[in-house]
Amino acid sequence: MEKDQFKTALPTGVNINGKMTVNPLTLNFTGDFADYEKAFHDFYLSKSVKPLRYAILLGIIGWSLFGFLDMYIDPQRVGILWAIRFGIIVPILIVGLVVSYFKIFSKWMQALIAFSIVSIGCAVIAMIPMASTPLKHNYYAGLILVFLFAYTVLRFRFMWATISCWTLVIVYEIVAISIRTPPEILFSNSLFFITANVVGMFACYFIELSARRDFYSVKRIEAEQEKVRAANRELEERVQERTKQLIKINEDLNLTISEHRRSQENLKKSEEKYRTIIDNIEEGFYEIDVAGNFTFVNASTLRIYTCKSEEDLLGKNFRDFFINRKKAEEALWALNEVYQTKFPAHAMNWEIIRSDGSTSFLEVSATRIDNSAGVPVGFRGIIRDITDRKAMEQQLLDSYENIKQTRTMTILGLAKLAEYRDQDTGQHLERIMEYTKILTEELRHNPRFSDYITDEYIEDIYISSMLHDIGKVGIPDEILLKPGPLTSEEYEIVKEHSRLGGDALRAVELQVKGKSFLTIGKQICYFHHERWDGKGYPVGLMQEEIPLAARIVALADVYDALTSDRVYKKAISHEDAMEIITKEKGFHFDPSIVEAFQTIEWHFKEILDGNINKLKATATIQ
Repeated sequence: MEKDQFKTALPTGVNINGKMTVNPLTLNFTGDFADYEKAFHDFYLSKSVKPLRYAILLGIIGWSLFGFLDMYIDPQRVGILWAIRFGIIVPILIVGLVVSYFKIFSKWMQALIAFSIVSIGCAVIAMIPMASTPLKHNYYAGLILVFLFAYTVLRFRFMWATISCWTLVIVYEIVAISIRTPPEILFSNSLFFITANVVGMFACYFIELSARRDFYSVKRIEAEQEKVRAANRELEERVQERTKQLIKINEDLNLTISEHRRSQENLKKSEEKYRTIIDNIEEGFYEIDVAGNFTFVNASTLRIYTCKSEEDLLGKNFRDFFINRKKAEEALWALNEVYQTKFPAHAMNWEIIRSDGSTSFLEVSATRIDNSAGVPVGFRGIIRDITDRKAMEQQLLDSYENIKQTRTMTILGLAKLAEYRDQDTGQHLERIMEYTKILTEELRHNPRFSDYITDEYIEDIYISSMLHDIGKVGIPDEILLKPGPLTSEEYEIVKEHSRLGGDALRAVELQVKGKSFLTIGKQICYFHHERWDGKGYPVGLMQEEIPLAARIVALADVYDALTSDRVYKKAISHEDAMEIITKEKGFHFDPSIVEAFQTIEWHFKEILDGNINKLKATATIQ
């Protein structure tokens, strides 16, 4: 749907005052904003169709490629598995992609997505009894991907996504019980599905709520912009009319210049008209002398400063009203530039304290006033009160921060899925994030990385580091939770978690325009087990072929693994871990990163000892 088509679909005459109200369960607009629902549907559809088509295309490619996994996991039953995959799942996706180009799709989009999600999920569940034991239970991982797409990628509305995904959980429970799934596997898979749905519901709920808040803010801004445009049109008409009046006054003065008395009378009349015009315009008009004292103000200026009479402003210095000394000095420097260059200043931002004690944001222009001899005697200009506009801008900034916080909590929730399966509860992810952050901040002082490591990079790697082991969701429990040493075959399966995590993030990254934190997260997932000497996995990259983010997280991950209890080992001390990491300098780890670690190793020990909150508070104060 084109932008101008969307605009024509917006309702008119809706209430733009007050706080947005929605139904807490369905998220539909309620009360004075109920008229927004149809416009939001069109708005949400216009923003969703293109990403949805990319997601469907990705699903077609992904499900087709997973056919090779069928050959690897269960070659004996690959025929029937392919019949489900290429006879049900892929055709449903292809039909969905084709239908998205028809007009009917705009009306039934959510229902069609729900039908596709439930159908594909049931097809995945059908693979479990069709596959050979004991590998059949590995196919539950495909259902988690269905949940991930349904809640976060497909632009699925909250109620539709919730009903569809919980339906799949119920279908799985029925099938799993009917095929006599071992209790431990049934319990584990059920726990993952329930947790994934709860986290997904939280993400989907706030994604839709954030979209509704953005839509609401856009509507408010459009209404305010229309007011401003109307005011500007009215002002332009008034200026043109008053310009004609001033021209007429000038012509009258030229015609009567020979008669001094008459010229004085006309001059007096013109001054009275000028004062009337100035007093009647909505913008404030002011004049100050070179010292900054008010010499003339109109009625609008008095209103902006909440002054009752001219005596409250005339003779007072304009700097006395500023909120602080720094702001006053900035305004003084701007006027000094006008004084020196004769060039007018436009859109100066003043922040003042008005006579009633309230704070106001002003947009001010200034032009130098010269006397008949060309000597500067002061300044004059226009004042506009932009306090309401500033408040609206702050609301947009607050909305953006809420979206960022929701994104971080969603990522943390998804990352916790992999962490819980590894039975490494506690503050593992929080420690990894803090280790990564302080190590990256220290590397920033190294000339090799100072231009590359920016504030944005530090924030992205801080968030992305928690996803480093998300691929473990695809590793079977009997291997991941094994208390003893792994066989060579089991170890090769565990190593696949880096590819699984990287592929999952790569699939999501394809739906995001431009570079995002997912780019760094994908690099970390793929390559945090590579070694500086080229003996790591999955590719065998060496030295600076390994992305910097992966090299940083590699050290943080090894340190945390050494100093934490695991099912197959006990934790060692900070000092012993330091000794091991130092010996691996130039072999396992980037020498520069090891040197940075040695410089701030006491920070690592503080985090290890459980002082994460204390460390965060210290960083905030600094």
